[in-house]
Amino acid sequence: MTDLPARRHVFVAPVGRPTATTGADPLVDRLRRPVHVGALFGISASLYATTLAGVAVLQQRADDEVAAARAPSVAQVEELRAMNRRLADAVNALSQQEQTVSGEYDALRSGVDAAEATLSNLAGVTGDVRGAAAALPQRIALPAVPRGGSIHAASAPAHATSGGTGK
Repeated sequence: MTDLPARRHVFVAPVGRPTATTGADPLVDRLRRPVHVGALFGISASLYATTLAGVAVLQQRADDEVAAARAPSVAQVEELRAMNRRLADAVNALSQQEQTVSGEYDALRSGVDAAEATLSNLAGVTGDVRGAAAALPQRIALPAVPRGGSIHAASAPAHATSGGTGK
């Protein structure tokens, strides 16, 4: 660290000045100088570290205060997220119900279409029946039913044929 010569140097004063020897040895002065520089460096480094630690403590306190101030907002955000999840689940359930009801409606619609076709056919048959009923006379004379007397069996032929078979 120091460049010490092998022998001692004697201090020589510049020309025109008296040589006064102080009692201080220049070698001792040289040896002390690095110690002072090192001590100064150590003290300044420790002050810097202490300052940094103080700033870190102040920053931590500020962060804690901010976190404490934001805690209600964070809780509300979490509550809103939970409500959003429940709403999304409800929308999904309603979507599934809508698909189910839509399928049932389509099935019902095809049943209604089939019923309408049947009613149309029935209306056509009813129209035919009304037309046939209108063609009939208003009154048909039916034979009178005998009363009080006994019914005698008329003599029928021994063998009756329908006449449709040619026999």
